[in-house]
Amino acid sequence: MNTAVVLILILGVSIFIHELGHYLAARLQGVRVPAFSIGFGPPLLRMRWAGTEWRLSLIPLGGYAEIEGMAPDFTPEGKPIPPRHGFAGLALPGKVLILVGGVIMNLLLAWFLMAWVYTAQGIPKPVETHAQVISVVEGSLAQEIGLRPGDLIVAIDGRPLQHYTDLNEVKSRTGPHTLTVERQGKTIEIRFVWDGTRDKLGVRYGPEVVYERPGFVRAFVTAVDTSLRFLPEMLRSFTRGLAGLLVGSPSNELVGPVGIVNLAGEAAKAGLMAVVQLAALINLSLAVFNLLPIPGLDGGRLLLVFLNAVSGGRIRPEHEALINFIGFVFLILLMVLVTFQDVQRLFGS
Repeated sequence: MNTAVVLILILGVSIFIHELGHYLAARLQGVRVPAFSIGFGPPLLRMRWAGTEWRLSLIPLGGYAEIEGMAPDFTPEGKPIPPRHGFAGLALPGKVLILVGGVIMNLLLAWFLMAWVYTAQGIPKPVETHAQVISVVEGSLAQEIGLRPGDLIVAIDGRPLQHYTDLNEVKSRTGPHTLTVERQGKTIEIRFVWDGTRDKLGVRYGPEVVYERPGFVRAFVTAVDTSLRFLPEMLRSFTRGLAGLLVGSPSNELVGPVGIVNLAGEAAKAGLMAVVQLAALINLSLAVFNLLPIPGLDGGRLLLVFLNAVSGGRIRPEHEALINFIGFVFLILLMVLVTFQDVQRLFGS
């Protein structure tokens, strides 16, 4: 598959789905959406349908759904006028629904894509009574006795493993040992002597992983469960990555445009399922990132909506516009920093 095609397809669909969530949540409540754009800047293509101008714009780094009443109007002198219709006229639950509509759609798409992968490849299930060799250290005892990545260790000295960590028992007893190993459908025995002079066997291992192929409903439920358990760690990862960038200590936990191009290239080489998995991960990432309480993002707008509700609408429109502008500048700066980090990582510096 072509990297450019994969990248355009994943990002285009992900952005469209996100903005469609805002659009549908607004229209379901009778709020007009004058414009819907994939990309920013001057429109390259445009058409009118259902009271909305649909645009494909020059800069493909996001998109927007222009919700009526979300931004203030201005007098001829440039003073903001608080909107009283559309989004502004909704009760708090209606506003929240519009603001989280994009995140909900990204999550639904991610769950659908994950379910597709599970039905095609199976759900990974660890078998903890077997130790599977993941890698072997160069020059280690494990390499000397002939262990290979992919080997399945099922017994030590004739005793079946009760748990894959039982392999640690080898280091606790000096003398001869026998490992019963399953390799490519055959069972072999590897004999060696542990003399206690080495710190480690020199093998990285974990539980055997088998794959069960479920029906779509079970796969979808599993996708929801897996992602909801994974999302808090993603949020912590984003937070650590942002903090690292701001204090000048970049990490691998944030990936920008250059990094995404690299990931898309790897996925394109690996095949369709790798592309689907990358698309699912990007949609989960979009959902989490947009919920961060940063002005300019959905999470920042949610925070302002709640603060306005608690304070009785005391945040003035010009102050809200300034906060969102500062947030927008911060996001541009963040993108520049992450892109610089991507380039450094790409060239190994």
